Amino acid sequence: MALSLESIKHVFGGGHKGAVLGIDIGSSSIKVVMLEKVEEKIVLKNYGEIALGPRAGAGVGQATNLPPEKVAIALRDLLKEAGITAHHTLIAIPFSASLLTVAELPDVGDKELNSMVPLEARRYIPVPITEVSLDWWVLPRRKIEKKPEPAQGDAEAKTIGKIEVIIAAIHNEVIKKYESIKRDAQIPGEASHFEIEIFSTLRAVVGRDLSPILVIDIGAGSTKLALVDEGVVRGSHVISMGGQDITLGLSRSQEISFDKAEEMKCRVGMVGDAEGRDVAAVSELLLSNIMNESARFAENYEHKHNTKLEKIILVGGGARLKGIEKIVDQNFKNVPITIGDPFSRVDSPAFLASTIKEISPNFAVAVGIALKGLEE
Repeated sequence: MALSLESIKHVFGGGHKGAVLGIDIGSSSIKVVMLEKVEEKIVLKNYGEIALGPRAGAGVGQATNLPPEKVAIALRDLLKEAGITAHHTLIAIPFSASLLTVAELPDVGDKELNSMVPLEARRYIPVPITEVSLDWWVLPRRKIEKKPEPAQGDAEAKTIGKIEVIIAAIHNEVIKKYESIKRDAQIPGEASHFEIEIFSTLRAVVGRDLSPILVIDIGAGSTKLALVDEGVVRGSHVISMGGQDITLGLSRSQEISFDKAEEMKCRVGMVGDAEGRDVAAVSELLLSNIMNESARFAENYEHKHNTKLEKIILVGGGARLKGIEKIVDQNFKNVPITIGDPFSRVDSPAFLASTIKEISPNFAVAVGIALKGLEE
């Protein structure tokens, strides 16, 4: 599939009627969610998850780097087991396989920006610009960027001569890889659409909230940070530590297998008796490192833009760790902390309520990319 700069509309776009399948291919598992709009309500039709660790000779919850053909087989097995048949499919592209940056550029017209953005993007992309699919869009002006008109005490405001532009890029080979996974997984229907996972996550757990929010997505092998302000992404960062590092540390300290350590971590978390204290002893050091770096990221933003963080949302498999809020609170004093619930906008059967609540933080990307497909 030949991709050019123009094809980015296909890469980042797409809206469908009828049931939509959202696919999140993570490093440790694949998550799928099928949603449908019924009488203006978003209804959960099906969902599922399959661990990738055992297919790479590793444990459940361990990050992997499987070849596309093995990922396709796993996805095909998951859809078969869940009984999912999809005609509209959207796939989230991992943040690690993409580039996302916010650049400050002169306030010029669209024609000039069309020429300027690819040149600016070359500063961040280590490959020829012709090898990536590129998109960009101008962010709304910040309220603090407006200053009073100096003449006659006029109350009107005038803006400065700079604008912020989000630049997003995905390597063409990555698009080909995910197209091949869809094809080999034998998913029928229309051509797939793609979206960088950070946007899927924010759609699912932030919604229309305009306050300054830090979203912390704790995955198996890494932690992704996104700072959202006035409804748009203003910054992002990746920390190369995640939930599997807790499990590995617990496995070593207790001299138990990775699988047993993962089971203990998920079952008791950092609360309870002896087992909880064992998990906490390992978790606190790692999580403190992650949260220290997250706090520095947020503080730099606050200082630069003279604002204050108002909320922290935790998602990803690591957000399911019992007692994690205490560690986060130690680094973000007086900032409300919530566990993201991407299914809050979705109608689901009552008998699934407890299960959905348990797994919800881990399905933020899958729910978000499926919601993208339902957008008109």
